[in-house]
Amino acid sequence: MLENPSVSNIESSIDPKIGGVKGPFETSSSSAFGQILTNGFATITLESAHVRALENLYAEAEAFFVKDESTKLRYGTPNRVVGYRPPKYAHTGSIDKPDLNDSFLYWNDKRKSVPNSDELEPFLTAIEAYRAVAETIVTRVMESMRSHYDYPYDVPFGDASVMQINSFDVPTDERLLQHSHEDAVFLTVITANAPGLEGVQDDAAIPISVNPNEVTVMPGSVMTDMTGGEIRPFYHQVRNHGSMGRKSVMYFVSPEVTGPVTPYKITDHNRGMNIRDRIVNNPQRFGLSGDFI
Repeated sequence: MLENPSVSNIESSIDPKIGGVKGPFETSSSSAFGQILTNGFATITLESAHVRALENLYAEAEAFFVKDESTKLRYGTPNRVVGYRPPKYAHTGSIDKPDLNDSFLYWNDKRKSVPNSDELEPFLTAIEAYRAVAETIVTRVMESMRSHYDYPYDVPFGDASVMQINSFDVPTDERLLQHSHEDAVFLTVITANAPGLEGVQDDAAIPISVNPNEVTVMPGSVMTDMTGGEIRPFYHQVRNHGSMGRKSVMYFVSPEVTGPVTPYKITDHNRGMNIRDRIVNNPQRFGLSGDFI
């Protein structure tokens, strides 16, 4: 198993520069919103320290998900909001099309809310180390949007955002492991260790890169609502290539809901809309608990 990078080591490698020139991570993460405006999604190039953190997370996830079902259930809450969630619990908008994967969910600074968390120290530490990278990407997207829309507010997101690791271990002949959907969040930072993720644009399925040094940023409908419909949600699906044990890592991001959520711009799309309530209620579209956020 790989040496577990600490969060502090990861954070110290966020912005490496050579001779004053921006590194690929800084360049691609700073341009992420521009990529979304142009392409509908963004591709971020990771630095070597970030790749090691992600490799370590995959290794720890593999060690967790190979446990038997009864053991894994010891690490999840009854409402399936924190920790382990079994296969077919969630869906992509239709209960007859369940997700053919199990998951592990980890919220910001809520280690102790994971049942028996002391038994998962290496796994949770690996999640926290990679989350530091994902949070930096999100912060840069939001900084770019604040400048683009001349927006006067900060948008805190940590307490309404969740890291989720999926493991696809259910044998199936189904063509799709997850059907076409958008995540109904502000944005998702996603990567996987095997092919399967596809963007769905104009009814065409477009394979998304699974290069080990890249992650993808996908806008959700909360971003659509906050931009008055300007940024459309990115629909995607997961095709079955027979890769048993395929792992994907998502950071699902939404603005915190401790108060009203102010849009970047107001149009007919969002005039009078209560975006905060939509953030709170959106998870129920996928069969998730009413107290998910």
